[in-house]
Amino acid sequence: MKKVMFAALCFAALNLKAQTIDTSFKAMTACKIVPFKAKFTDTVNANYLGVKIIADDLKSTCTLYWVLFADNNQVLDGNATISGTDYTSWNGSNLFPFSFVGKLYNIIFK
Repeated sequence: MKKVMFAALCFAALNLKAQTIDTSFKAMTACKIVPFKAKFTDTVNANYLGVKIIADDLKSTCTLYWVLFADNNQVLDGNATISGTDYTSWNGSNLFPFSFVGKLYNIIFK
């Protein structure tokens, strides 16, 4: 009887469809900055900085994806890596990635 129950349980476990959660899209958080021309050829000023974490080993390194926006249009984007003393001094604050990118690229927040 135990073998039959075990076989039925295994059969059910293999045939059930597992629920999957789509983690490929995560909304980007953005904050207002003092408007400036991100590139020399720009005709509009970038007025928002968006930052999201794309990789974090939770030990020593975190990679950020940042975007400069001008009224819902992407102007410029790139990656920044937090590591070393910057990573160890990060206290888990959600504002730290913004201040890190702002300090890295001399962006002034409103």
